[in-house]
Amino acid sequence: MIPTKSREATTIGEVLGAAWRLFLAGMATVFPWILAAELLELLPVAGSGGSILDTDLGNFVQPGYLWHTLLVGVAQAFLYCIAILNLAKLAAEAPQGNPVWVALRGTPSLFIGYLLYELIVIFGLGLTVLVFVLALMALGLTPALVLCIVPLAPTAAASTALALFAYPAVLEQRGPFAALNESSRLARTAWGRVSLVMTIPALALLLVWFVDNGAQMTKDLGYIQNVMQHAQEAGSADELQALGALQGMPPSHPGGFAFRLLGTVLGALAWWYTVTVCYTQYRDLKQSKRD
Repeated sequence: MIPTKSREATTIGEVLGAAWRLFLAGMATVFPWILAAELLELLPVAGSGGSILDTDLGNFVQPGYLWHTLLVGVAQAFLYCIAILNLAKLAAEAPQGNPVWVALRGTPSLFIGYLLYELIVIFGLGLTVLVFVLALMALGLTPALVLCIVPLAPTAAASTALALFAYPAVLEQRGPFAALNESSRLARTAWGRVSLVMTIPALALLLVWFVDNGAQMTKDLGYIQNVMQHAQEAGSADELQALGALQGMPPSHPGGFAFRLLGTVLGALAWWYTVTVCYTQYRDLKQSKRD
């Protein structure tokens, strides 16, 4: 059990330090629940899966895919609820009641809240990609990268403001909209510190994503560059249409299942670290409110 203080961490270093202690302390009791949640994506019923950055949207028109995805998502939400409750218990702040029942009550809110959160991020990233492609064709690479900041900045701000929603949803038993609103309200009370703290787990998740998708991404970027070069030389719109084929290209992971398993374990570790950082930040902001 991690003892609590009368006043929680107030600096970036203190928040990250407290999160790291929880990360290590919960490896044997909390992390297995998150690992189990992430391993569900390897089941045949989960479909091809994928992150919000590489999911083939065409999968959703396949018979049964949506229901299978929703089923796995609800199961993952329940396991994450159990993990959050055990994390709160580790910090001596677990809510009253039977943990399984509390987790079951929190699952719909966590699941719906995550869907709303993901839709916001997907919309922002999709708009960023659209701006990049249009600017790349019209202005070139450097202006395209600069213009990406316009849609990317509010997307990053929204993702930071809403990143703490899981804890009001599970520990306070709030509904999905109320949990997202509470996360935004708490983040606004210390926006600069929260933004910098959230950068660390975001980089960890991004690093794992690059490890898992780096080879395919390099291949895709090389293909795009080749198409753009030939299109500019020939002035042909037909070759630009070939870019759309990338949406349907399944990721090619060398090593097959073993590679996917390794990526899933690394992803689970990154998500476990993210959960501890976000929980520590949420806990500190709630304590500040009480003080």
